[in-house]
Amino acid sequence: MRGRLFWLAFLGLALAAPLPQLYDRLEGVLARVGTANPSQALATLDQAQSLLRQEGESLPPVLRDAALGNLQEARQAVARKSQADLEARLLLVRHLLAKALYDGYFQAPPAEKPGYLSRLARAAGLGQGTLEVAGLPPEEARRRLEGRFLQLMAQDLGQALAASSRPQAYLALARAYARFLVVQDSPQSTLKAQDFVQALAKVSGGEEFRGEVRKLREKLAAWQQALGAIPAPSPQNQA
Repeated sequence: MRGRLFWLAFLGLALAAPLPQLYDRLEGVLARVGTANPSQALATLDQAQSLLRQEGESLPPVLRDAALGNLQEARQAVARKSQADLEARLLLVRHLLAKALYDGYFQAPPAEKPGYLSRLARAAGLGQGTLEVAGLPPEEARRRLEGRFLQLMAQDLGQALAASSRPQAYLALARAYARFLVVQDSPQSTLKAQDFVQALAKVSGGEEFRGEVRKLREKLAAWQQALGAIPAPSPQNQA
């Protein structure tokens, strides 16, 4: 009996995929999800959920559970044929993995860091220029990555304000929220998840929402200012 339990435990460990490879596989699955064919979309979401359950041991449990919850909500969006809500849920799933990749980058051995960084750039739409932080001291790499996230969040909020429809505003705001989740643990953060949730609720509820988005922009600007006040490491410290 003990031998059987040992082999079951061994098989469970063998199924756990390294985080960069887990992201690759999940990204390939999520790319096939859409509302045009609900049956196919639901089957693909089932595959994504199974992938996270069976091979997602490399994810922190809180992130894996949140990703599974958003995949379940994506199923509801497919049933309602709500493309905007579906895209928003998939954005959150990708950025929950981006959060794990972001944190994992700073803990990974030097030889594995480029793999984390390239997947982070894809998951969060950071651009290939992100790879330039490889080799920098951790504090400077974190400062630059955080600054890039804040820059993109500012663009997202601007798009939400300028949107000509509620679905466009909802998606832009959801994208800013998803990116926030990656860097929310920053000591310089002036935002909370609830700030975004309240704004998203106003958009989806048909209420006036631009005042909430402007408040988000003001808090984000304060965060950017605080981050910019951190001095870059001196050449001696980078050596």
